Amino acid sequence: MNDLASALRLHIVAIAVCATVTFGYLFMGAWPVGLALLCGLDWCIVNLLNRATDVDEDRLNGIAATEFVASHARSLVAGCLITLAASLAWGFAALPLSLAIVRVVFHAMGLGYSFRLVPTPKGMRRFKDLYLLKNSMSAVMFVLSVGLYPLLGVHHPRVMSLPGIAAVLGFFFLFEHTFEVLYDLRDVDGDRAVGVPTYPVVHGPATSAAIVYALCAASVAVLAVARVAHAVTTRELLMVAAPIAQAAFLSRRGPDGITRSDCIAITYGGAGLLLFFLLGTSLWQRAGLPMNL
Repeated sequence: MNDLASALRLHIVAIAVCATVTFGYLFMGAWPVGLALLCGLDWCIVNLLNRATDVDEDRLNGIAATEFVASHARSLVAGCLITLAASLAWGFAALPLSLAIVRVVFHAMGLGYSFRLVPTPKGMRRFKDLYLLKNSMSAVMFVLSVGLYPLLGVHHPRVMSLPGIAAVLGFFFLFEHTFEVLYDLRDVDGDRAVGVPTYPVVHGPATSAAIVYALCAASVAVLAVARVAHAVTTRELLMVAAPIAQAAFLSRRGPDGITRSDCIAITYGGAGLLLFFLLGTSLWQRAGLPMNL
């Protein structure tokens, strides 16, 4: 069971589930627990398929459960594809059409991330094999799932303006990107050996750390500008604590000191911050305190 839990990358599933509930509450005033669990299932499928196709670099990087995945790769891929097909068919029957279509787009990106399905001038490649797209596509997938699932799947009127939603999702896109680069700092040796063009492989750890700091600063700036423009309130502005903490962590650890345990810890930490923010916001509102500070 421990190997399966590691293969599922439950820390990534956790932050996706927590973000879906949090953004559902912020955008729609609802608690979309069912949609969050669906999002978690979708990320389990993406994670398992990715693990099954990443065995070589995972071995080089010493990633947990790699031998379990290698010995069961065929069964894992078959099970994931069957579950994916069944869940997409169910989605077109049970979900709003717009959400069902977004899930198809999400999983098409996930398949393109793990399998050579992306046409390029040099032949079919994975998104993971393409500079810049390696990180940005994963961040786009997060926005599609944690942002659009509640927006399209909750049958409530929106409680946040479209500019506010755009600002929050822009913030999250940039912030999520920092996790991708930190993970790549951990995996630089294996990625270099198999030719995956991550920022640390192409530019080195120091420049990659600068990219993380820039992404953190940009995510803070998005919400700060949105607050000045009255697109969001001080409540949403409080989310800038997360990228500030991320930058402080990297500064303390250093770009050459990122470990597997660090990556798991900061991901669970991000999920915990989302839950803390959600709980605090809910209690504030139930107490009848002003929401438009």
